[in-house]
Amino acid sequence: MAGKPVCKYGASCYRKNAEHLHAFSHPLTAKESPSPSSQEELPESPPAAKKAKKEEDGVNIQSNTEISSSFVSPSAALEPCRKQIKEQFLVDMPDDFTQFWDFCKSLDSCHPELVLMSSLHLELVGPFHVLRGQLTGVPWQQCVLQDRYFYDPPELVTVLRSDDDRGFHLGYFRDDPKSLDCLVVSNSANVDCEFRIEGCNLFSAVRFLLKNKLQDKSIKKTKRQELEHIESLIKNKAEELHLDMQEPKGLITKRNRTINAKCFHKIGLSVPFDKSTELGYRPLPVTDGELRKILDRIAACTIEAKRPSLMEPLQEIVTYVLFANDECDYGMGLELGLDLFMHGDQFHSLVLTLLPLAYELLYRDEYARIIKEHVNHRDRTPLNICATINTVN
Repeated sequence: MAGKPVCKYGASCYRKNAEHLHAFSHPLTAKESPSPSSQEELPESPPAAKKAKKEEDGVNIQSNTEISSSFVSPSAALEPCRKQIKEQFLVDMPDDFTQFWDFCKSLDSCHPELVLMSSLHLELVGPFHVLRGQLTGVPWQQCVLQDRYFYDPPELVTVLRSDDDRGFHLGYFRDDPKSLDCLVVSNSANVDCEFRIEGCNLFSAVRFLLKNKLQDKSIKKTKRQELEHIESLIKNKAEELHLDMQEPKGLITKRNRTINAKCFHKIGLSVPFDKSTELGYRPLPVTDGELRKILDRIAACTIEAKRPSLMEPLQEIVTYVLFANDECDYGMGLELGLDLFMHGDQFHSLVLTLLPLAYELLYRDEYARIIKEHVNHRDRTPLNICATINTVN
């Protein structure tokens, strides 16, 4: 349409309706060819120039394609490490494990394992040592003991460790070694055997610890600003990753609905239970309090002649477990075995009789292997293979 008025917005005009485009000219847009006068002012590029430009564009496109195809996200680059972790720690790590490592590396590329040291006195340990390249060639028998504390059950893999004297540490807890459905729990090994739920992933757990610390009104201004800053970074990254940031209270309620028994460690155990046949779990014939008294009396006994009579109530419970195993109620043996383990190191022979069998009957063979290694090398100080390797080197 010759003689149309030129739109004052030209090529940058945002109005795309047909009526406006018919009424006004928009030079240099794909919607309408330039006017003759515009063609005179802007001569057509010579063929050689067109060819050169086309080749240049082709190179650019090829370059962008090569960059796109060769780009690998940080988490994807860690996949070989995750396979190594599965071989050495006998369990897979959930996605937030590598996501948290990437997050820490974004804050300190040289020492991501120490990012939380200033704020929470926590170091990234356990399977994180694989990401740090420190456990290459180390057999699984040693790796499953790396940063494994005195009361850590096979269901737990420690990933964060404090430098305090309480033996405070956090790890992934899961009932089934083949599952990626984990909770992040904590324990102070030098205080007691009880574990506490801190979050459903590392981001939520660490943020919860930071929020708790910020409630301390005695914290100085500069320290408070540091804690608020790292808490904000974690919150923003978790939102970017669409992670569940549910706090412990809700997680505890949910957990309590799914467990069969609390156990001494308070996290509880969960085994398959068929309500129609009532197979899978049956409760111990004594309460946790009664069992603890039985075990306390046995452990405190210093006269060997009195020990057999003190052992009788425990032997009777073990007999109940044998009957339960025969009738497919494998959870009973798991509960007793875990309680014996949590009580201390006085009942290791019974633990090795009950727990590996219970795990194998429940098709949790990885945990059977871990508990055997732990009991045979159990110590109040967690094993640190990496420190040994560094000393040798």
